[in-house]
Amino acid sequence: MANTTPITFLPAIPVPLVFDVQERIEQLHSYLDPSNPLYQPEPQHINIKAAITLYEDGKIDGIQHVYITGGKVVTREVANNTMTWVWAEGVHYQLAQKHAYGHGPFGPNYHEIRMLLRLIPELGGDGTVCGIIAMNDTGSDLLNIFDAEMQHLGIYQGYAGWLGPVAIVGISGVAGIYPKIRVQVQLVRDDNTPWSDWITENAIVKPAVPGVPRLSGSGIREALYLATGPGNHVLAASTTKGGLASLL
Repeated sequence: MANTTPITFLPAIPVPLVFDVQERIEQLHSYLDPSNPLYQPEPQHINIKAAITLYEDGKIDGIQHVYITGGKVVTREVANNTMTWVWAEGVHYQLAQKHAYGHGPFGPNYHEIRMLLRLIPELGGDGTVCGIIAMNDTGSDLLNIFDAEMQHLGIYQGYAGWLGPVAIVGISGVAGIYPKIRVQVQLVRDDNTPWSDWITENAIVKPAVPGVPRLSGSGIREALYLATGPGNHVLAASTTKGGLASLL
């Protein structure tokens, strides 16, 4: 006889993250203080003040992603296509889904993605391009750029693609607060020739730590079809759904 007892599914995060709104408001005020090392450029002040008001009015909770430009809330799509200063609020996650990977220096259970990286020219990037390798991570919504690598992206002083410091939640909880930045990536073939268009990607800039890999972001997952299959130890990537099936 079938068991008719309802099954209760336990949550993936038994103890949910509690976001301290008042602490965030204080952080935002500090970003307006010229004596603060994290002082933000003048064009961001209207956006930071708008974020403070949104928190004080209870209209944002610090968990959900919110984008502000010109002092007004906009969608992520609008933010990614706005060639001016944008401020971002909300918690981001980097929770590695190791079973989704394949080849690379970490062994056969991982997948790497080779891509070109640049600052967005319309936001002040000078066109300098560098190549990076990222671990394909379906649990990460931000690309990692390590702080020492910024020198390979040309002149970035005055770059208008900075989105402000954001909180990052890792597998062990809150991992820290890092500056968030808009960039563009372009996937390349094995011979380093590009095969995708330039894709807008959000990233964080963080210190390099021994043994910690670079994780991919959600931008490429929103622009391309990516998949793995049983017995096929490569990561299939395509611009169309039909093209993806032919690779598996």
